[in-house]
Amino acid sequence: MYRPCVLFLFLLWCSPARAQPPELPLTGFRDRVMLLWGGGRTREEAETFVTAYRERATDWARVLELAPGYPRVFEGAEVPGLRPGAFFVALGVCEAREGARLAQVFQALEPLSTTRSVLWEEGSASPCPAFLPGWSFGKSTRARGTGGTLAAASFDFTEEGKPPTWLLVVALLTKGNAESTVLEPPEDDVASTVKRLGTARGEVVLEERVVDTCEDGTRVETEARTWKVTARQGELVTRQEKKPLRHVPCAPGAEASGGG
Repeated sequence: MYRPCVLFLFLLWCSPARAQPPELPLTGFRDRVMLLWGGGRTREEAETFVTAYRERATDWARVLELAPGYPRVFEGAEVPGLRPGAFFVALGVCEAREGARLAQVFQALEPLSTTRSVLWEEGSASPCPAFLPGWSFGKSTRARGTGGTLAAASFDFTEEGKPPTWLLVVALLTKGNAESTVLEPPEDDVASTVKRLGTARGEVVLEERVVDTCEDGTRVETEARTWKVTARQGELVTRQEKKPLRHVPCAPGAEASGGG
């Protein structure tokens, strides 16, 4: 059963169809992918997902940002492709390829996030989320336990003249709640990369390779570190293990320069 406003829009779109093919009233629209964080039967329900996103987004604020005005609540009838009568929290609207790429990122952070194929007005800006300079999506993993689901996503930073580094977001997702933590290398002057991200015995496990750089550009492996995150009684607990590697010193007179 259509609600009155939906019926009005339906008639508005379809009234010219008596003399033209049905698709012509939507000329001027293009296929896009809408990234959705949640929704509800009322605007008030949807707004709770907006608040939840803003709280959790502090974990990845220096990695990824949304377009101005997002997250944004849409009533289904506002956008062709959404379900009229419901309210949706959109993180952005993207071209198909970029939308599919970013959908993997948000689903790694929140498994319940999803996408919808929509029609977006041609010529209007496509408000797609974007990575901040130097950052990109790395790896993701997920582990289910008795206390909830551990969802982890790593992000890589690479910029000319600076040592590579990374950031890991781990969230313990339970019904109606999310507890999260952020991990990153404690050093500012060494190169660090994520070698592996996975799970073992209900833990999130990240293997990291730490490298120094000599003044002459020689890269010197110093150690491999393993970070483990587990959930205990509803809280996230982090452990770090180090495994020193064979250290090859810099050439005489060339001290480590921290990313040279």
